[in-house]
Amino acid sequence: MALSKTKLSFFRKFLQKKTREQEGRFFVEGWHLLDEAMKAGCRLHAVIFDPEARREASEDAVLGTALEEAEEAYEGMASQLAQLSDTKASQGVLALVDRVGCGFAELLAELPQSGPARLVVLDALGDPGNCGAIVRSCDWFGMDGVVLGRGCAELENGKTVRSTMGGLFHLPVAVGVDLVEAVSVLRKRGIQVFTTELDETAVSLSDFAFPDRCAIVVGNEARGVSAEVSAAADGKLFAPRFGRGESLNAAAAASVFLAKWRV
Repeated sequence: MALSKTKLSFFRKFLQKKTREQEGRFFVEGWHLLDEAMKAGCRLHAVIFDPEARREASEDAVLGTALEEAEEAYEGMASQLAQLSDTKASQGVLALVDRVGCGFAELLAELPQSGPARLVVLDALGDPGNCGAIVRSCDWFGMDGVVLGRGCAELENGKTVRSTMGGLFHLPVAVGVDLVEAVSVLRKRGIQVFTTELDETAVSLSDFAFPDRCAIVVGNEARGVSAEVSAAADGKLFAPRFGRGESLNAAAAASVFLAKWRV
């Protein structure tokens, strides 16, 4: 059916964090994210697409599956989809799905009780692009979960979602977590916790062997890891510098640590 002004107004509310939290739903935008959401078994509450937009054959296939699975489907004009998009150019499709972030207890329940366990913890990482890119890297390198501490970007923020490239559907991501308490719980469960810090007491990544059950903490873009979290952890790690750059972007640094960890 055609997307009415009333429905458009309703869907526009999901551009606000308050509505996403109250309704427990958020929009995914674009063919790749829609496909990843369906592969993960996400419930499609609504699909909105522009029937006039050009599509590849593979995108037509994704749309066909989505229309079969969606509880509601709407045809919208390009101008209407632009009002629902937080990007400069809409890809011509959006889907309303259930929020995917979980609580810390839920994440712990999914961790292996013995053998290897690998987590990445983000301490007040406020940039949605960085948070999403790290979730994407964690998916690529086979982490068992991601913990977003208080002060991190919202997982279901549009930019965060896009930056994950579907990774948020593939592994548990705990949100709004008290990290000092979380570090204590992890250590009691035999998971060693190491912060990533440029500090004179830190151990070079080149000389470090990751334990089987381990979590690394990536800090805020400007302030780094908080003193409270640092003090609660087992130790500190740093990536050695070979050039003259002052620092690494948080997402780039996380990927360096993950690559050394897993390769």
